[in-house]
Amino acid sequence: MENLGYKEGSAKPRRPRLQRRISKIDRDDLPLSSVQSRYKNASPKLMVRWRTDPNAMLEQQFPPDGFEYMECGPSPPAENVPINMYDKFEESVSDLNVQVCKETIRNSLVEQMKACGGRTKLLDDIEHGQILSTNVVSRFENAIKLEKNIAFLWSCFFKRWDLLDGLLNVGADATFYDANGISGLHLAAYSGCVTCTSLLIAKDIDVNLQPKSYTPLHFAAFNNSTETARMLINNGASIQTCTVKQNCDESLLHCAVRANAVQCIQLFIQEGADVNSLKPNGTNPIHLAADLGLSQSLKALLDAPKVDPNIRICIREKESTALHLAADEGNAECVNLLLAKGADAKLKNHRGFTPLHLAARTSSLECVESLLRNGNANPNSEDFDQRTPLHAAVGKSDYSFDILETLIAWGANINHKDVFGFTALHLAALDGLAHCVEMLIFHGADVTTKSRKGTSALNVITRKTPQSLAMIHHKLDAAISLHESQDTSTREVELELDFRQLMQHCHPREISFLHTFIDEGQKEFLEHPLCSAFLYIKWGKIRKFFIVRLLFCFITVLFLSLYVLTALAHSCYNGSKDMNETLKDQELCQKQSILGDMLRKNPFVIEMQWWVLVVIIMVEIIRKLYGLTGYSSVKHYVTQIENIIEWFVIISVFLTSYIYNNRTDTWQNHIAAFAVLLGWTNLMLMIGQLPVFGVYVSMYTKVQVEFGKLFMAYSCMLIGFTISFCVIFPDSPVFSNPFMGFITVLVLMIGEQDLSLLTNEPDGTDPPVLLEISAQITFVLFLLFVTVILMNLLVGIAVNDIQALKKTAELSKLVRQTELILYIESALFKKYLPAWLRKILHNTALVSPQAYRAVLCLKPLNPGEKRLPKDILMRAYNVAKERKLAENTSSSSDLQDPLSHSEKFKDNNNVKALPAPDSDSALDTVSLCALTSKMEDNAERLDSLTKEIRELKSALHQNDHVIDQLLLFLASQQQKNGGSNKKNSA
Repeated sequence: MENLGYKEGSAKPRRPRLQRRISKIDRDDLPLSSVQSRYKNASPKLMVRWRTDPNAMLEQQFPPDGFEYMECGPSPPAENVPINMYDKFEESVSDLNVQVCKETIRNSLVEQMKACGGRTKLLDDIEHGQILSTNVVSRFENAIKLEKNIAFLWSCFFKRWDLLDGLLNVGADATFYDANGISGLHLAAYSGCVTCTSLLIAKDIDVNLQPKSYTPLHFAAFNNSTETARMLINNGASIQTCTVKQNCDESLLHCAVRANAVQCIQLFIQEGADVNSLKPNGTNPIHLAADLGLSQSLKALLDAPKVDPNIRICIREKESTALHLAADEGNAECVNLLLAKGADAKLKNHRGFTPLHLAARTSSLECVESLLRNGNANPNSEDFDQRTPLHAAVGKSDYSFDILETLIAWGANINHKDVFGFTALHLAALDGLAHCVEMLIFHGADVTTKSRKGTSALNVITRKTPQSLAMIHHKLDAAISLHESQDTSTREVELELDFRQLMQHCHPREISFLHTFIDEGQKEFLEHPLCSAFLYIKWGKIRKFFIVRLLFCFITVLFLSLYVLTALAHSCYNGSKDMNETLKDQELCQKQSILGDMLRKNPFVIEMQWWVLVVIIMVEIIRKLYGLTGYSSVKHYVTQIENIIEWFVIISVFLTSYIYNNRTDTWQNHIAAFAVLLGWTNLMLMIGQLPVFGVYVSMYTKVQVEFGKLFMAYSCMLIGFTISFCVIFPDSPVFSNPFMGFITVLVLMIGEQDLSLLTNEPDGTDPPVLLEISAQITFVLFLLFVTVILMNLLVGIAVNDIQALKKTAELSKLVRQTELILYIESALFKKYLPAWLRKILHNTALVSPQAYRAVLCLKPLNPGEKRLPKDILMRAYNVAKERKLAENTSSSSDLQDPLSHSEKFKDNNNVKALPAPDSDSALDTVSLCALTSKMEDNAERLDSLTKEIRELKSALHQNDHVIDQLLLFLASQQQKNGGSNKKNSA
């Protein structure tokens, strides 16, 4: 029966699924062979056009052969993007190829007539009434057996009951069925001919005849022929008989649903058909009607007594309900019918999807709203990958934007992570959906949240949708507001800085949000007045901990230096043990020195210095071991230069001790010298971390790096001059060996010239004349190429870099300040600390113990306002003033524009995403603020809608008791006053 096709107009055409992630193939993605063959077959005229057209020359013809692939290292690994189950899952249960329709029955009979060599004109004559009961015998008297039988089926099909007896008289078989298992009774039932059906039943034909797939009752259902169906049932036709097809055994109700035969469905239910029965294919008629979107058939099924709208598919462990299927196809009318009949919107299928997941994936806004409003669906329900409907709603459809906003308005957690650690913002950015990214950021999505692999949403946004960074900038601007003071006596302007944008996603690690911008190469955001103000206030809370650490480091280095000077440099400790004459030249240890005399008479002072130093170092060891917890790995810990220096200083204290043989040795001096040098250097680096010195340390570091590069580039020339001088001045002590000579060249390089090298020796031994000339030439070349050119080049580059660094000095200071605060926070807020200690640290180191209350109110025009630096305060004031001006401009323009805020915002995002803040094509301040003010109005409307929904729910629960009391009151009044009160009640 596979060739019967489907019935025309019986079922709604299936809406094609939305392709939410369409791969874009450009020229660079084509295989090399296909590109090469395409260019190879190009015409000569086209080649000439390429040569003359500069733009066309970008696509040069590839050589036909002889090329080799270049080996430039391995390709980077593919990005770890989680498998999107929403794109691969199919819920369809319908198969329209088993449907029966009029056209395919007609074509099948005609083809069978032709195949047996019969005359198709006989069929046409029967259809058009040219063969009557009076001439049917004569027309078929000489016909072959198969012609008579097919003509018999044709007559039943076209309701020519008047020809049936004549055809039977000439030899037609009343029980004949064709190759598809269709008999005359099947076609009579299909066509709805009661007379034909009664005549055939009178011929004792089995009303449950099922040669192949269907019975006559199935055919009656296919054409919604209720009269013939009722006649068949009254004559013993079984309504429990299922179709006989491979992997598609369906009930009578299934066939009626496929044909959208509402009257037949109602008839079969009245006759006892079980709506809740599951057939071997695992489906139910309710599932089929919901999947096909046949709302009338679905309503007829749901009106049946004892119907179960939550029955599940039991095939292949799909476990889907009809509500899943309707939501997956975006059939809002079917969804509403199922919800009205008690369908549970919280049930999950075999993959953990709720109907809301599937409706969001299909981008059906009506279904999503209906499930939330009428079905009380949970917007934070998780599937087996821990994804919520918000993850599923991310897509390229025009409705994805509205669905995301609707889910957020109903309380969806915008920062919920799936099993891979990805939020909806991650998925939107990975797919390059700028409009979804901007909308999620606007409604509070955390751009710093990281996946399990450590990929932050900001990292993906920077690479995939950099234009969306403008929305982050807008969010920071929106956190600065300007309004008049509530104090009517002063009328001062007040400036509010809302730090919740920076703290709400990272509390109590308040600085980690800003540090993510540094990690992802977006450190320019630190220059925003909101971020600069927060860093200033945060440093005021945290600097006391850093100063304590700085003082501790200073004490450690100071005691180390004192011990090294006394015990090692001047050997005062050894001198106190044996009073030899070699120590007389040590000034520090001479008897005439008060300190030296004290050290000689009291050697325990040196020993006490070492023991105090050991106590300090033990505290330092505990601090360093505790600091291990602040690093992601041991490799990260040992690669930090600060840790290497501090551990070297710690170890040197024990290596330079006198306790091994009650004296110090010379080899300890070498270790002590480097330990003291590195200790003071580390102290310098720590002082450079202070914001007041951060600019100068950055300048020094930058110049040092540049000088190192240049020195490496010109080191060969310096080595060449060194060897030349060693050859020309072999008797000079400064060039006696190449190592000493290289040091001398470095000294000569800075301008410390020693012209005595070129003068004659005082003893009168003159060098050869030619050697003297070579020495002079070489020395002059050194002066020109090294002292003059190279040194001036180094100084010029260094000065140039300093000037360039001054332009970014403030940004560099903010970066170093942020990193320092992060380091201190990582040490203070460890989970290993006692709870009482963490509580004390929270109260002293946090800007606000509650992230949702961090709002600072300032008076920018008041000269007495000292809580923020003047430059930061005025920059924040200018941002708020421009934003307020833009809001006033946009509000006046809205009075002339009838388009709603939400529609404008959606159009702007669909047409063009917001450009990056530093882009040449960035929106000007007024237009950007105008656009974002519309977004804020839209958000306020969503908030009010959410509030109204919650109030409505609570009111419904509260009014249940009131309604009951009112009904009792009305009933009592009716009993008292009789008919008059009954009339008033009506």
